[in-house]
Amino acid sequence: MRYLALIGAVLLGSCVTDNQGSEGLLAQTVSKLDVEGLDKKVFIGQAYPSGNVYLECFRGKAECQSLWPKELLIVPLDDKNSVLKKTRMKASFVEVMKGELKNDTASSIYIPGAEGMDDGHDSCGLGEIKRVKEYKYISESAGDYFYAMLDHCDDNESVGLYHIASSNYSFLVLGIDLDIAVMDLKLLSGKRPLAAADRQEIGKKKSEQKKGAPECNTKPAYIDSATQIAEISLAEGDLRLRVSTYETPGCGGHWSSIYILDVLRRNIVVRKFEVDRFRGAL
Repeated sequence: MRYLALIGAVLLGSCVTDNQGSEGLLAQTVSKLDVEGLDKKVFIGQAYPSGNVYLECFRGKAECQSLWPKELLIVPLDDKNSVLKKTRMKASFVEVMKGELKNDTASSIYIPGAEGMDDGHDSCGLGEIKRVKEYKYISESAGDYFYAMLDHCDDNESVGLYHIASSNYSFLVLGIDLDIAVMDLKLLSGKRPLAAADRQEIGKKKSEQKKGAPECNTKPAYIDSATQIAEISLAEGDLRLRVSTYETPGCGGHWSSIYILDVLRRNIVVRKFEVDRFRGAL
């Protein structure tokens, strides 16, 4: 409980695909341009017991370098057991991460290992790989955003590092620019509803797969297999942010987790963003 109290102390006081619509509005403004630029204001990643929060943007790595605000609102997404009681936390910017080159070999940090959540991974050259028994995921089924197969090392290029109060818990989060007023969080389950644009996207990908069938050794999954994680209501603009995810081995056995951020006005998706987390070769 001492750790939860620390989390509560910071409670508010303390890549990309399109699906555009004419109804696009962002909280606090009626500008469609703001909806289209939401990938500059919303980030996804994982918070760890140390208080470190690692985030990625819904854009290419090169474009992420200059996007990071000094502070973000951190919203836990997978707290199905109500461990955090819908706590929202302010996080302070620390740095933009970079890999290192030692003796012509790329070195990086395996984030879950360095943060004490996974000792079953090979070293990526930087940071200690360890498992602290007191540390827990608030949802074991959700896994870790930065998990990778034991021999896969990501360079962590352009990952934003923030800091909140420490605890005993790790959890999936959205980081939201403080300019965006958040009203409520609802945890979701079940399949993500498909829009017409999604069906067109699936048809196009399957057609492309069929043409390259002789080269495929695994069966890809598509957005119709995505499951919903959470939905965040914004204070103005009748807008909601919905987070969903699915996993796919692709066509060549390259395991990835795809995270989808839908911007909805009423029940219409006015914008869709995606980020692909590569987990390693199967």
